[in-house]
Amino acid sequence: MLQFLRRAVLAASIFMAVILTAWVGLSVGRFMSEGWWLAVLIALPLGIAAIDLLTGIVHWACDRFGEASTPVLGPLLIRAFREHHVDPRQMVEHDWIETNGEPCFFSALALLALAFVAPSVQSGFVAALVTIVWTMAAVGCWANQVHKWAHMSPAPRWARLLQHAGLALRPNAHACHHQSAHDSGYCISTGWMNPLLDRLGIWSWLERSLRRTP
Repeated sequence: MLQFLRRAVLAASIFMAVILTAWVGLSVGRFMSEGWWLAVLIALPLGIAAIDLLTGIVHWACDRFGEASTPVLGPLLIRAFREHHVDPRQMVEHDWIETNGEPCFFSALALLALAFVAPSVQSGFVAALVTIVWTMAAVGCWANQVHKWAHMSPAPRWARLLQHAGLALRPNAHACHHQSAHDSGYCISTGWMNPLLDRLGIWSWLERSLRRTP
């Protein structure tokens, strides 16, 4: 019964995320038509980069801290990331609901909040902020799906087109994460942020800093 309820919530989350993405997207279209097109055009890539960074932060935190038995976060997030290291291709066997339900659940919450805010926006600055969050939620819905494509051989043709265009995580760019240390390539949406973060050593610096904290 619990498994059935979980699947129902995940399926409903996907449905709601799609509907709310379209609904808030109407407001983003209004921003363009009301003259805030430059704010929107700047906000879109910023939102894509921001969600890529956020997936990296969550991925890094779940890989480097806590255990599968950690209350709440353990079964919700950490276990899946740790098991993924043991068998990276296991996620390829997950169906659409299992793959996308949890990211869509959290994205739907953000989109629901935007659905109340976006229609009343009256400034270009706020329009840009709404567009950034909308883009993060809309792209973040499918972060697990994009991650899954990076492990499929071959991925669907249109997924490969997105990968080649740099709009989805590329398999060769993600492969570095599955080397023994699992200490790089944490961002799993577009992968845009990985070269910069890895080159600067941000993840190892963060870990050292946090582990030194009393």
